[in-house]
Amino acid sequence: MQPCPNNIFVGIDIGGTFTDLIIYDIKGSNLRAIKVPSNRAEPNKAVINALDKSAIPPKDINLVVHGTTVAANALLERRGSKTAFVTTAGFRDVLELGRTTRLVPNTLYNPYFRRPQPLVQRRYRYTISERMGRSGTPEISPCSAEIKALAEKMLKHGIEAVAVGFLNSFRNSIHEKIAAEIFSQYFDYVTISTDVLNEIREFERFSAASMNAYLMPVMARYAVALNEKITKRSIKTRFLTVSSHGGLLSTKSVCASPIRTILSGPAAGVAAAIHLAAAIDVVNIITLDVGGTSSDVAIIANNKFPQRRESIIDGLIIKQPQLDIHTVGAGGGSIASLDPGGGLQVGPESAGAVPGPAAYGRGGKNPTVTDANVVLGRLGPGQNLGRSLTIDHASAKLSLHSLAQKKGISVETMAEGIIRLAVVKMAAAQHEISAMRGYDPREFSLLCYGGAGPLHAALVAEEAMMSSVIIPPSPGAFSALGTLCAPIMKDGAVTLLMALDEKSIITIRKTAVHITSRLKEELINDDGISGEIVYERQLDLRYLGQAHELTVSMPEKADVQIIAELFETSFEKEYGRKDKNRQIEVVNVRVIARIALPRPNWTVLIDGTGTPYGHREVFIHGKFQSVPIWMRKDLVKSLAINGPAIIEEMSSTTYIPPNWMGKLGQVGEIILTRQSDGTEQNSK
Repeated sequence: MQPCPNNIFVGIDIGGTFTDLIIYDIKGSNLRAIKVPSNRAEPNKAVINALDKSAIPPKDINLVVHGTTVAANALLERRGSKTAFVTTAGFRDVLELGRTTRLVPNTLYNPYFRRPQPLVQRRYRYTISERMGRSGTPEISPCSAEIKALAEKMLKHGIEAVAVGFLNSFRNSIHEKIAAEIFSQYFDYVTISTDVLNEIREFERFSAASMNAYLMPVMARYAVALNEKITKRSIKTRFLTVSSHGGLLSTKSVCASPIRTILSGPAAGVAAAIHLAAAIDVVNIITLDVGGTSSDVAIIANNKFPQRRESIIDGLIIKQPQLDIHTVGAGGGSIASLDPGGGLQVGPESAGAVPGPAAYGRGGKNPTVTDANVVLGRLGPGQNLGRSLTIDHASAKLSLHSLAQKKGISVETMAEGIIRLAVVKMAAAQHEISAMRGYDPREFSLLCYGGAGPLHAALVAEEAMMSSVIIPPSPGAFSALGTLCAPIMKDGAVTLLMALDEKSIITIRKTAVHITSRLKEELINDDGISGEIVYERQLDLRYLGQAHELTVSMPEKADVQIIAELFETSFEKEYGRKDKNRQIEVVNVRVIARIALPRPNWTVLIDGTGTPYGHREVFIHGKFQSVPIWMRKDLVKSLAINGPAIIEEMSSTTYIPPNWMGKLGQVGEIILTRQSDGTEQNSK
């Protein structure tokens, strides 16, 4: 690829094992992938290492976009800042009381269950004399002297970040702004609840504010440092980060709202999936992203972006717009073990990047899913992974020896068991997001990516009774590609709490115009971001008396009847019924603002040699078989490859089992199809 000056867009996905980089020349429409080991302690070093390895002159790079797990890891490992939370007198323990339900899976019948501790310890939760009426009328204004005295006290306790959340502030945020202005004189990191979540329900709002403050110093130091390193290489290079809702954020926005980056990494892959689905004219897709630590699953039905308003991680509520992604602890680096009863377990513990699976030859001893694939021959001895690691077959086999010996079976049989269990866990995640939500998985294609996705794709599809699998170009770097498919995005919401009728429609439209104006101003002032802004209006609706709502898109000139029909259709899809004559209530008005960036075009297909480069013994159904090994670049569009077969490339390896057939698609994707007659066929 011959780079054109300042026409290079770079997408980066920082995973648990590898950091993937996609290089896109917007003039030549060329794509190239690079893979380097991740640096968990200092992830920005892996980013710069990948950029250096690309050998592209920094002045030629127009834009760098990256997905990151820094915020998620800080949250899960409790490595955030020492945070204080300030609230209305009498509401100090809202963060601790939370909801009446247990928010950690599989704990309902555990008598020893202990609720995860809030991010802010009780000793650092403070109250002040303040009261905002439920209609938004100030009743007791905060005292500046009281706030200053509180700030002095916090400094003595070594507080680094402050979150402010007052009762009913979603109606009127003036008291929060007064407090924040004073606290900002003492602290560099201050956040108010209405800037993070301007909606009803104080627990969710207070939780979002404290989480945002908790992550602020960590993400600000990380994002600013990485931004400085990138711009130091070239002042012409812009730097953006993928948010949890699939949009892009400037460094300024990341520093102000780090809570929006918690699901940054998985979101990029879904953005790429939607871009590919449009190119190959497929409307129903279930995505499966298998990385080193976990597998992420999402559903794209009728080309609709999967969104949700809330998720729970380690017992913590994240009430923010985000892609609807389900995660299970089964990835290439997931460690296999035996429980006290002798049952086989896979994950959630992972070998990570260091030491990694035993097959990587970096000191890992524990058996992993990757090691099982090596033992079975699906990953070959001496095979190069990402031009960074070489497969060590002997170490992989040794890592499984102890487990196999304890069960009295061969190492190969144990490896098959590990893969089988990992596949079942991945298929269960797919079932959770499809069949359990009213979708028939047989009507969908399974789009698999990530370094370990194509290895397990057909097996997962078979387990889920699906007959079509899509392996995208450069599957191991597909999430990195997705960072270049996302738009710059901002969103806002206002709580109304009023019946849906002709009078409320007027209020809804005025509110939407107000939000739209604010978002436009924010985008203009956000680090010089420019471009055509496209707005989407949404409403959170519910039947009167219900506790939770559904979100529907609101057409430009929609009336009461149209909005009611949209809600009832959505309600019936979700719950299997609708109450035709029941009053509908408008809870929140939302507006999403998007600025599209140039998205990658797919590279024109060039036929390869049309022949495999060799054969390898692969353990299939209890015995070794000679299986043809292809390089992906050698595939020919007119050629059908019948399983068993293996297709290797820089970023991943695709396994085609018996009874499956693989063929190149429109833009270089590999389409795997399950054979209906159930007979095994030999590969060409």
